[in-house]
Amino acid sequence: MILEKSITDNTIINQGYSPQNVNDSITNTMQYLDAVIFSSTPDGLRYHFITAGIKKILGVSSEEAVANPKKLMHMIVPEDFPIFRELVNKVRSRESGTVEYRMHHTSGALLYIRHTAYPVFEGDKLVRIDGIVYNITGEIESRVQLQKSQEKLRGIIETADDLIFTLDKQGSFVSINNSGAMHLEYLPFEINGKHFLEFVSDESKSTIARSFQEILKTKNKVAFDAVFKSKYGKTIVFEINARAIFEGAVLDGVLGIGRNITVRRTEQEKVKELNNKLIEANRIISIERDRAKQKISILEELNRLKNEFVSNISHELRTPLASIIGFAETIDSDRDMPNEMKTEFNQIIMTEAKRLSKLINDVLDISRIEEGKISLVKAEFSIQEILEPLLEQYKKKIEDKGIVFWAELPKQKVYLLGDKARILQVFENILSNSLKFTNEGRITLLAQTLYREFELIITDTGIGIPKKDLPYIFQKFYRVSRPGSEIPGTGLGLAFVKQIVDLHKGFITIQSEDQKGTTVVIKFPIIKQD
Repeated sequence: MILEKSITDNTIINQGYSPQNVNDSITNTMQYLDAVIFSSTPDGLRYHFITAGIKKILGVSSEEAVANPKKLMHMIVPEDFPIFRELVNKVRSRESGTVEYRMHHTSGALLYIRHTAYPVFEGDKLVRIDGIVYNITGEIESRVQLQKSQEKLRGIIETADDLIFTLDKQGSFVSINNSGAMHLEYLPFEINGKHFLEFVSDESKSTIARSFQEILKTKNKVAFDAVFKSKYGKTIVFEINARAIFEGAVLDGVLGIGRNITVRRTEQEKVKELNNKLIEANRIISIERDRAKQKISILEELNRLKNEFVSNISHELRTPLASIIGFAETIDSDRDMPNEMKTEFNQIIMTEAKRLSKLINDVLDISRIEEGKISLVKAEFSIQEILEPLLEQYKKKIEDKGIVFWAELPKQKVYLLGDKARILQVFENILSNSLKFTNEGRITLLAQTLYREFELIITDTGIGIPKKDLPYIFQKFYRVSRPGSEIPGTGLGLAFVKQIVDLHKGFITIQSEDQKGTTVVIKFPIIKQD
């Protein structure tokens, strides 16, 4: 070093290392720097040399420092003096060293000093200590400001509710904020060092892998959604914005910020579900509208049929009344009639009276339904409660007629909410028609559940219904014309069945072919199953 050479030069030593003997050019240069070069005796009580820069740094001239070395020591902040003493002891033990401590300017301002000292030996003897002192106040202040800025930034990151993270170039977590880790039900140290894909769901991994490939290809921000699995199995969706971090042209890692959009995604799913329900509701409304149109058509047709009502009902009423009156008059006029014949005639009168009563009740029921005066007594009941006794009742009648009968009911209990008596009338009416119009072959009854509906299918091999009559079979008083083979009936049975099914928001349809049999399908909404 120039300084060392100058100080060790015999001329300078012989001259007592006075500052006046130092090269003027070095002195002039050093006085403009925030640094002081010095040389002192091993005990530090006398300076051989000290540059004029000390005036700029501490406000003390080099002459004052040489004249009173202890003055500089007294300017050291007392709390930091042990640091200075540690450096002195280190140098005296033949080691160079550097320390930082605080000093007071002559104006009272607090300064930060970096002090480097080198021991100089002649043989084994320590002859002097050379060194350099820098004013690092600006550096320290900048460091403090940087630290404060970092602390503020860290505070912002830690108080943010978002997921903020950095990854290394392999995709492993380098850092993650507390809030982000808490979203995933982890602590930050449990995540750091692990790969990003370890925390995402399997179905999301391929999408994320493609997103990271895009991140590595560009310096622009890339946005993507990631489905995470928390520590305890919770599904969390984050909307992530990430970009690559480069050191020059070399990839250093990835910085990312994620917003928890789980609630928003859930709301979107709910909206989607509601839209689907709306579509379904519109479909149901369309079906109901079609039903309403069908009802309007039926009502219009009923208006036409009202004109035929009197003649039809008169005929139906006259037939049983004529039988009742005729047999009653015969019994009354013939006092000597045998008891067996009276019993037979009374049986005929009772049968015709029941037929007449049923006809009147059917007419009244139809009228009440049309006027909206019929009241359904709805209650919860199992379908087996009404079907099992009904099948027992009809099984013998069907087999007595020489017809094969097969029935199957659901094994589990199926519950409806409706008028038990009216629904029984529906099933009884359909089963009665199958028996009435089937002379040979078989009758099959199948009851089953389909999703939220109970379905009853009754199929027979009877005389069937001509295709031209099928559209009108649910109209009141409509009877299929069969020249030469008229079967007694009022034409009210199916009309009543249709009305009861509609009142229970059910469904009925009939498929038939002339002389090939008939299939009736009835559906009712169910409320539960065991």
